[in-house]
Amino acid sequence: MSRVARRLAILRVGGAPGDMDRGTQRPLWSAADETTLLGPDQLLEVGREAFDTSPRARAARSARAALRRMEPVVLLAPRWSATERFLEDLAQDLAVGEPTVACRVVGFRHLQGRGVVEAWRHTLQLLGRLVDGAPRAELPSGVADRRGFRWALDELLETIHEKAMHRTALLAHGCDALPVELLDDLVAAWRDYYARHPEHRRVTSLFAAADTARWLAVEGRPIIYLADYAETEALAAMVGRAGPKPLRSLERAARFTGGIPALVERLADFARVGGALPSRPKEILDALGGLAEELRGAVDIVCAHELLAERLASLQHGEPTPMVPELDRQLITAGLLRPLRTARGPEVALRAPAIALFVT
Repeated sequence: MSRVARRLAILRVGGAPGDMDRGTQRPLWSAADETTLLGPDQLLEVGREAFDTSPRARAARSARAALRRMEPVVLLAPRWSATERFLEDLAQDLAVGEPTVACRVVGFRHLQGRGVVEAWRHTLQLLGRLVDGAPRAELPSGVADRRGFRWALDELLETIHEKAMHRTALLAHGCDALPVELLDDLVAAWRDYYARHPEHRRVTSLFAAADTARWLAVEGRPIIYLADYAETEALAAMVGRAGPKPLRSLERAARFTGGIPALVERLADFARVGGALPSRPKEILDALGGLAEELRGAVDIVCAHELLAERLASLQHGEPTPMVPELDRQLITAGLLRPLRTARGPEVALRAPAIALFVT
């Protein structure tokens, strides 16, 4: 019986999962019962502590605390982490909590490969949306060179500081897609703003990038790493998007995806439309659609390297294994392995059973 099933059984019957109804001599609750629906109320019963102590929830809590203090945040996430969704949820929490922070979620992924002049213009337009009180004519929107871009950034941040009706935060994802010099200028402009206003800041930022961008830093703040869903978080995400579903089906789907957010949410959307979660691995892969092809493509790329292919094959069983840095770092970057910190030292494990199906 899974940990979630065991917790539900204890809460429902007030005893251990093996307790029997003495009148009928049958288990009061069985994890094998496919008709047992898990919905929001039951997830709440499992315990808020399961959410509060999970790595992804801790990342959200750390980011909220820093942004409410008007401190910058750098968030690094592995591939398929559904970072945009995470930031949208974060923005909603900051809008309703105290102190209130008005957020705008923006993405830069579509600027990958674009010219720097176009990236300058687009970045200034996005920042201009952070303030509603100033006429658009007063906001810089186009520049001819890097020096002009830095001046425009400083002007925009000061305008937001003076005219924003609420404390404001820019939540930006896909920052690693920006030209390096533009991202350097963006970070430097925010650093200068923080230096000009050390105590009474009105605007702050969160820069989210791929977990390979470990050089990205603002004002010396510690980096927050966005983990995959823990078991209860994955169940909650699927129930929240697809509605109550049989516990066994939810657990099968959560285990198969390994808690990778993009996979969890794609299955939930499939169940919302189709009414049920698929149960067999082949059916689950079909439900993942294009994401399954992305997984296959990532495996094919690394398996073109003989040593990486052998290493990935040795990890198919899914059990944690001591890290081999010269190989595993590349597999982590590809989104295929999950790094682990244990009492035995650094270890790695296959990120999801779904990945094992593509390893030959």
